Amino acid sequence: MSHSIAIVDNEHDTLELFKDVLTTNGYNVAGFTNPLLALKHIKENQEEFDLILCDYKMTPINGCDLARKIATEVNTTITIIIITAANDIESNPLNLQVYIKPLLMSKLIDIVKKNIPSV
Repeated sequence: MSHSIAIVDNEHDTLELFKDVLTTNGYNVAGFTNPLLALKHIKENQEEFDLILCDYKMTPINGCDLARKIATEVNTTITIIIITAANDIESNPLNLQVYIKPLLMSKLIDIVKKNIPSV
């Protein structure tokens, strides 16, 4: 069984890099540069995802706001992790795990493995 990950990052290059690395490592990956489109897709396909990796600084909503909307509107227990270059996250009410970019790709794989239970 292959695990599925949603990546939400407004930086297209970062999104593609993360997507390529995770796909190469056997994960199914859906990528989104718009957090509202990601929210819509996750709402419609909530059973599909095992993990969501999300940037913090995005518009029109930031990563923590997206996580809050997923938690309240989708009512899911999907793990959501913030991976960001921002070192000034204003509010993290859900106490999400936060990792700072730049990120070694080996660290990205470690984060995913740690947060997706083995089958």
